[in-house]
Amino acid sequence: MGLFNKPHYMNTIKIKALALIILLFHSAIINAQRDKISHEERNDILDWLSEYNVPAVGIGLINNGKLVDNRVFGELRKGIPAEDNSVFTIASVTKAITTIVVLKLVETGHWDLDEPLCNYWVDPDVADDAENKSLTTRHVLSHQSGLPNWRSELDSKKLEFLFHPGAKYNYSGEGFEYLRKAIENKLNRTFEEISYSVLFKPQNMLSTKFKWSNEQEKTRFAYRHTAEGEEFRNQGCMQVSAASGLLTTMSDFSAFGIHVMNQAGLSESLFNDMTSTQTNIKKDYDQGLGWQIVRNLPNDEYALVHEGGEWGVSTIAILLPESKNGIIVFTNGDRGDEVYSKVVKEYLDNGSEVLRILSGKSYDPESIKTIDVSPDILSTYVGSYFIETFKISIDIVLENKTLKLVSPYSTMVLFAESETEFFLKDDDFKIEVVHGANNSITGIMVIYQGGEPEFAMKSK
Repeated sequence: MGLFNKPHYMNTIKIKALALIILLFHSAIINAQRDKISHEERNDILDWLSEYNVPAVGIGLINNGKLVDNRVFGELRKGIPAEDNSVFTIASVTKAITTIVVLKLVETGHWDLDEPLCNYWVDPDVADDAENKSLTTRHVLSHQSGLPNWRSELDSKKLEFLFHPGAKYNYSGEGFEYLRKAIENKLNRTFEEISYSVLFKPQNMLSTKFKWSNEQEKTRFAYRHTAEGEEFRNQGCMQVSAASGLLTTMSDFSAFGIHVMNQAGLSESLFNDMTSTQTNIKKDYDQGLGWQIVRNLPNDEYALVHEGGEWGVSTIAILLPESKNGIIVFTNGDRGDEVYSKVVKEYLDNGSEVLRILSGKSYDPESIKTIDVSPDILSTYVGSYFIETFKISIDIVLENKTLKLVSPYSTMVLFAESETEFFLKDDDFKIEVVHGANNSITGIMVIYQGGEPEFAMKSK
């Protein structure tokens, strides 16, 4: 008897059974999150540390809303093995903590997302600028404050508004510090005290703090290291900042990540506000309140992401609220981002896709054919340039027949695609030299990101 000749109810049972199997299989794929790190995998991780000259890496794996592995590999400093309760400084991932503290204040009515901050604080540098009257907490948390990342990056070394608050996206640590001072002035408490009472104590994050209290605490600290594996002389973490430098452990921050995926004690409407698009950064990559949001992942998933990077520190936190999976990776080396990329791709379902979207590259560097350009031509591009949009100076230098772009914090090699077009291999970044009539040098270069012209830099 053929399949279609069987009684109808038998077909219905088989169809329902098949649907259930498919559903269970589909669910298993969605939740195909890596579990415990095996002994063999431990060796791979140690190899990555050695390859990139990073002393230690901490890894927290969250599966279905539970912390399933929480380990630290490597050394805190030369000759001192790392332990699982090691303390890391987490650079800009601090902003994720600050965001939840602020939103908890909003939830309890002690703070307002859209009230002007000038009611409680005005930085002396912008006291005479009317733009300060428009700045709100929402602008700060969504990186639309109009402020630079750090005033020290500006030629003036003074804080100033680069554009009207809310007009566009520009990542800003200054904004978070501005917000901290406003909150402290209104509530008449330090941000440390506020964070401890609303977040650290309730969530048992008792190894988390904004700065060192005493020297004894540093015995389990993952010291910052250079790309050559040398220990930095200045380790920082001596001042409170809402933007960077928080001290925490893998277990503390992993517990925080689970708390966030469980709505962080916020109302549904406020949590939705946090995870909604405040402004777009790149394709499938938005800015929410405090968190970057990666959209359109497989299985209708989205990710809350925050990265951190400064001298001797590279960190990342990725949370997938739909499946309740996530990964936290902390490192204490300048090349730690290369280590955490390996870890994220290996241990997080959708990890490779998240990193691909974060990079937002409009081109594959390996597919671009580079050419040799005459040093005589390259030398005409050498000089100091000014980027009006960000009020910063950039130098272009020529070393060993290679152009390099020197910013206040890094030096990047420019690869030639043509005599007038150059690109980076590690970022979605191209530069085109603008020539005038009769191929004359104008002293202007256009910078492209994501395939689109973003801003220009002009010879000083």
